[in-house]
Amino acid sequence: MKIKQFGYLSDPKNGQKLTLQIFKKDSDEIIDGLLLNKNSWYPVIGGIPRMLLAQSKVEFLQRKRIFLKKYRNRLSKKIINEWDLAVKDVKNISSFEKHQQKTADSFAYEWKNIYQENNFEKNNFYHFLSPFIKEDDIKDKVTVDIGCGSGRFTKWAALASARMAFGTDLGDSVEVAYNMTKGFENVGIIQADIYSMPFNEKIDLAYSIGVLHHLPQPKQGFLNLIKMLKEKGKILIWVYSRRHNIRALYFYEPLRAVCRHISKPVLFKLCYIPASIVHLWNLFCKAFKFKNMPFSYYENFSFNMKLNDSFDVLATPKSNYYYSEEIEGWFKDASLKGIKSFEHPEAGITCIGTNDSD
Repeated sequence: MKIKQFGYLSDPKNGQKLTLQIFKKDSDEIIDGLLLNKNSWYPVIGGIPRMLLAQSKVEFLQRKRIFLKKYRNRLSKKIINEWDLAVKDVKNISSFEKHQQKTADSFAYEWKNIYQENNFEKNNFYHFLSPFIKEDDIKDKVTVDIGCGSGRFTKWAALASARMAFGTDLGDSVEVAYNMTKGFENVGIIQADIYSMPFNEKIDLAYSIGVLHHLPQPKQGFLNLIKMLKEKGKILIWVYSRRHNIRALYFYEPLRAVCRHISKPVLFKLCYIPASIVHLWNLFCKAFKFKNMPFSYYENFSFNMKLNDSFDVLATPKSNYYYSEEIEGWFKDASLKGIKSFEHPEAGITCIGTNDSD
């Protein structure tokens, strides 16, 4: 976390201002510290603000006891007591929280163990943003990549000269994103929940690519994002399309219902089967110059990307599919203006709207 990024953050619980305590830094990079106010506190660990609430925070504190041990003499009695209590806490969590954590864990495994950068990520990024956002539209803007995973799309926003490109995720994939982007002065990675984002009203462009359709309450997650937009700020999402998506609805989903119960390391190995089939099919179609065939979207992608997407499809607890009219309805319910949607041939929907009170 860079010191200059602090001004964009607020308490995810109530939007109040936070103060910053620095325990360790490297130049202007805050490695360890605290963000806090009278009622709330959030640790900065390993360069990443961990702005979690409720059970997500409890489980995180349980995993990061080394921070408590290292800085115990610099923490208030209130924080120490809350952390000690979290370590002892083994209470049952709600089905909503279980779904959230399972989804976060699935993607964290994917990004930490499977994903490899490839030469087509820039095209992939602007494909998902198309036809509404181009590279020049990002220049000098403050952006947030919601559900950033590995940080691959956060990185491309930074390379498009965003004034500040934030990436957020609920799970431990933020570690991957931080390592991918830590060389950029205009990138900040935040661990946060999509239902309680920690940004004040300074965001020019928020985008969420391939994330909302996996949530337990997708529409509510979307509606909670609007409050961080500045006046005239835009939000763009990409979600699975239901229209003409027979392959996903009647093949992927029944298969997912079985596969999501398989351990992640075993499922990862099994995903070599569909990834290999698609890869060989792409090579066959390319050799004979067949166009617009099934899975042609993957024609120029590496085998690893096909493996990554196979795991993505089969490992997550749930996927939802939508008609563009339904997604536009979300934007209308959020009182957004200039709403536009586009249905991509590979069965995805890009939709954009503007926070305009006029």
